[in-house]
Amino acid sequence: MNNRPPLLTALLNPINLSMLALTVAAGLCSAWWLAPIGLVFWLVMVIVIARDPGVQITFTRQSREPLAQRFQTRFDRLDRARISIFNSLQGVSPAFRRAILPIQDTLDELTEHAYQLCLNMTALDNNFAVQQISSNFDKEIEEMQEKIRGAADVTGKREYEETIKSLQTRKTQVKNISTLLSRFEAQLTGTNNSVDSVVTGIVSLKGRDAKQIEAKIPPLLQVLQTEQAELMQFDEELEKTSLV
Repeated sequence: MNNRPPLLTALLNPINLSMLALTVAAGLCSAWWLAPIGLVFWLVMVIVIARDPGVQITFTRQSREPLAQRFQTRFDRLDRARISIFNSLQGVSPAFRRAILPIQDTLDELTEHAYQLCLNMTALDNNFAVQQISSNFDKEIEEMQEKIRGAADVTGKREYEETIKSLQTRKTQVKNISTLLSRFEAQLTGTNNSVDSVVTGIVSLKGRDAKQIEAKIPPLLQVLQTEQAELMQFDEELEKTSLV
């Protein structure tokens, strides 16, 4: 499937193209004053399609860069939950749609935040994999310790000791990165479980009266806000993290 921007999709829509052709034909062959009216209708149709949430969601999903597999499957599940809520709102009453809109908007923000974090974690995961392949800290530290034991002068011994400190620092950094990646993986799983419960909650609200719906919205919204706050903690940790 071609990944066209929403505006291009709207412009190339067969109905819109037909409308444009008829407008041009009317202006040339019938009455010139019909052309501006037809162009206005055509422009409205283009804007409606370009702003269609379904078209925008499809474009966004197809534009995303691939993630590390350990994150991709979990993010895909989160994205499907967002689509599930979008689909569940098709054909509902305007009042129900307005009531659910805060949840939908918050879930959109949560999904995009999770994706950006997954991108950053993917880069970190790739770097971590390279470090694991290219570095054997224990062996290198052992070699430096051996050189210290055989060092004939204080200066050489001091240099080896500094190298050991550097290797130990890098070893700790890599271990911390491994822990962070595993924690984030677990966080995505927990976020998915929480979002799934929100989706179930929204589906269960269909057909209920306005008071029941109003009472259930804040707790569902709080679940998503809690997950957003937990993801923000990983933003802070990423800023402090480095692999040298």
